[in-house]
Amino acid sequence: MKTVNKVVFSSAAAATLAIASAQASAAAVDVAAVVTDIGAQAVPIGLIGTAVLLIFLAVKAFHWVRKALA
Repeated sequence: MKTVNKVVFSSAAAATLAIASAQASAAAVDVAAVVTDIGAQAVPIGLIGTAVLLIFLAVKAFHWVRKALA
């Protein structure tokens, strides 16, 4: 019976240690800088998207005017 108790106790201790170490390593990850950087890139990406859309519309308008004059 003593051997069974030792195995159960050591298994419980190992599980507790594994959970504690997993929580400690998960707490060390700081993503605040990455989130801030991604948020800062929203304006340049929006400007690039607007420029691409304007070029697309300009080409379509040019083709439309060329067809109307032909």
